[in-house]
Amino acid sequence: MADSKRLRGWKYDHANTNLEVWVNGSHVGTWDDATNDLVLPTNGLTITAGGATVTAGDVTVTAGDATVTAGDLTVTAGDAHVVAQNLYMGAETAFASTEPTSTVVFKQGTAPAGAITTSSAIFSNGTLMRKIIADGTVSNIQA
Repeated sequence: MADSKRLRGWKYDHANTNLEVWVNGSHVGTWDDATNDLVLPTNGLTITAGGATVTAGDVTVTAGDATVTAGDLTVTAGDAHVVAQNLYMGAETAFASTEPTSTVVFKQGTAPAGAITTSSAIFSNGTLMRKIIADGTVSNIQA
């Protein structure tokens, strides 16, 4: 089907039970009847309005990144796991002479101030790890 640069549409592949999507002679997607998987071989998936919801199963990134450019990433049930890598709080940059694993790296940012009712937090001021408790008291974390 790639012969025609004008070809746009759907093609059902009976042998493989796939529904293929073609745009300008290029294969851009396949819906697999057997597994109910949508495969996008090039360019990925962009959602400009609305959202994507996974009610069962997983979202897996095998190469590249999952990036949130605005808004939040929220886990409402279950756990957020960072396995054998680092969790960066602030901009990711080189860390020391040996890059750690399984580490939470805090970059200097804006220090919290005021009461944070029913919460507490830890943060870095660039040289010390600090904590703030619900009444707004800020203190250094002892080594």
